[in-house]
Amino acid sequence: MYRAHMRTIVAPRGTAGLIVPLLTLVVLAFLLLAATASGERRAGAGPRGAGTLPATAAGGSLPGDDGVQVRHLVTEGETFAGVLKEHGLGAMEIRAWEQAANEVFDLGGIKPGHAVHLTFARDQGRLAACEYEIDRYSILSLRLVHGQIQARLKAMPRLAAVRGLAGKVEASLSTSATAAGLPLRMVSELADLFGWEIDIQVDVQPGDEFRLLYAELRDEEGGPARPGDILAAEITSGGRTFTALRFDSERGERVYYDRDGRPLGRGFLRYPVEFTRITSTYTGARFHPILRRHRPHRGVDFSASAGTPVRAVASGVVTFAGRNGEYGNQVGIAHAPPYATSYAHLQRFARGVRPGASIGKGEVIGYVGRTGMATGPHLHFMLFENGEYVNPLAARLPTDEALAGARLRRFKHLRAQLLAQLAALVTPIELPSLSLAPPSLSELLRSNVASHVN
Repeated sequence: MYRAHMRTIVAPRGTAGLIVPLLTLVVLAFLLLAATASGERRAGAGPRGAGTLPATAAGGSLPGDDGVQVRHLVTEGETFAGVLKEHGLGAMEIRAWEQAANEVFDLGGIKPGHAVHLTFARDQGRLAACEYEIDRYSILSLRLVHGQIQARLKAMPRLAAVRGLAGKVEASLSTSATAAGLPLRMVSELADLFGWEIDIQVDVQPGDEFRLLYAELRDEEGGPARPGDILAAEITSGGRTFTALRFDSERGERVYYDRDGRPLGRGFLRYPVEFTRITSTYTGARFHPILRRHRPHRGVDFSASAGTPVRAVASGVVTFAGRNGEYGNQVGIAHAPPYATSYAHLQRFARGVRPGASIGKGEVIGYVGRTGMATGPHLHFMLFENGEYVNPLAARLPTDEALAGARLRRFKHLRAQLLAQLAALVTPIELPSLSLAPPSLSELLRSNVASHVN
């Protein structure tokens, strides 16, 4: 049996300094090296009762990283309350979260380009945790615990390690990668990254190979390290190698490119649910299991357990959210012309999803169910172009612009280092502990490739 190999670049526990831009010296700042632990105060437990939610919105704590994660980049003129309202919170809930936050941080100071991370509980869709990246050193952390919102300032998580994993597919990419130690969440991320290049469910076969570099983060207060983001990935299948390299936009948005600086994917996600099994494809004649006759199937069915979050495949505006005959609970979204999408058989809708609401790419709009004419829980997904049905898995959707000029030159510099690291992931290598002092993780990658490639 082929054994997948891991290599790790480890940061010593006493590392101090700034957050280093992981994928470029100029625009990336998502891996974190907090210098000094911030003092903290807790809101919601004091005598004034700040941060107490109304009984209808209160719930238990959210363990670990469970729940639906949403990352929102603050734009010019946006407020904290506006961000929460955009993601479906009502006025009373917003006031409770604001009161808790203001105990430790002046919310008037949120800045464009900084990220707000929202975690919604999977069971009820309520907001269970919220973090705002104040600066390179600190985070405003809000968490719902037994009906009380606890607020504190904490240091940015520090980079615990950059992990590398290489392996060969034995049964499927999903089972082989997770057996080798890759977090299951990252298998879904790989499906999103490469979705328009290769179908990892169908096209990746036994004997194909994969390589991956990803970040691992640790909070200052201890506890186990947790996986961060994918930095670079390769899948070799059928004699072809597909590559994804992270190089963030100037606004700090996570973007992945191929070797030539062309953005992977399109303005649309390929899958409206996290990587799962497709049970019925787009066809002109499918035998309907309930009607017992053949008829067109103008969409794609994704098998998933009831309650699985359903994501908008692109930004747009909700045009319909309600009950619609055999489709059951359905959401319709209008995207940039000429495209629109539909999501049917939902168990329920995400909070704030109603006609006229703006929706971001990847935002959760509902949860898989079996409403309407369905034999079991699944999502029926449809794509329209100029009002006509098109095959969601075969449509030629618009792509973003390729890198050019100074950004392309910076990308090429980083590309050389990441590709060398990926190529070195062929034998298990134990790397020594390394200093992650500023200015650059880029230098760290370069020095280790020179030292450890045989």
